[in-house]
Amino acid sequence: MSARIGRRGLPHALLVLVGLINLVPLYYMIVSALQRGGQFFEAGRLLPPVDPAWSNFERLFTENGFGRLLVNSVIVTVAAVVAATVIAVLGAYAFTRIRTRAAGALFNTTVALLAVPPIVVLVPLFLLAADAGLINNRLAPIVIYVGFIMPFSILLLKNFFDEIPHELLQAARVEGASSLQELRHVILPLSRAPLVALAVVNALWVWNELLISIVFLQDEQQRTLQAGIAFFAGRNVVDIPMTMAGSLVATLPILVAFIFGQRYFVRGLTGGAIKS
Repeated sequence: MSARIGRRGLPHALLVLVGLINLVPLYYMIVSALQRGGQFFEAGRLLPPVDPAWSNFERLFTENGFGRLLVNSVIVTVAAVVAATVIAVLGAYAFTRIRTRAAGALFNTTVALLAVPPIVVLVPLFLLAADAGLINNRLAPIVIYVGFIMPFSILLLKNFFDEIPHELLQAARVEGASSLQELRHVILPLSRAPLVALAVVNALWVWNELLISIVFLQDEQQRTLQAGIAFFAGRNVVDIPMTMAGSLVATLPILVAFIFGQRYFVRGLTGGAIKS
């Protein structure tokens, strides 16, 4: 019995160890953000400070404009994720319903776009945005983000939509439901978990994306949080605690969103649509 418990407990112990190791960077960030400039370079900087410098966070918003950066990131992330989710739902439903060679070829082409890295198309996108007058306009990165997260979104949702029993959809059609009614009243209620999982994954990518935001939002008033931190770190190479405080502020919103959506996130990535 003890040997069986030991065999079962070993994987859990390893998972706990891996989890603790992954928390080390977060701990280092928190401890560093609460230190003063001189304390960071002392030998015991890995220990929590006796007198935490909470003023670092106050200075972020009063002296460095982090409130504006935070609002910009929220606007860009929410707009991109909502738009991509709506379009992906409609696209995945269309690919589920339409079983033709042309639809299959279009779906395969859409999925193949997952292999295209953003840097490859950065220059053409910048020229298009410049011609349209969208440089330093939040609409430019929003549209680009929607385009980049769309292939994965459609692939994930289509896999879940395909698992819904055909009998449920056929019963809805017998009752006279239109395609949109079938999508709204049958498919979407069963797909709550994958939708939440998709929103969390996409929000995480958009929130942390740096290259596109730096290129297309060069105005300091329009920058997102990640781009602002990059420029902020360059100006404050000596005041590392202040930089760590900014990084912690950028980490907390998406961490909170993941914690609250964890139940749906795990179910959405491991279960089927019927298990939602």
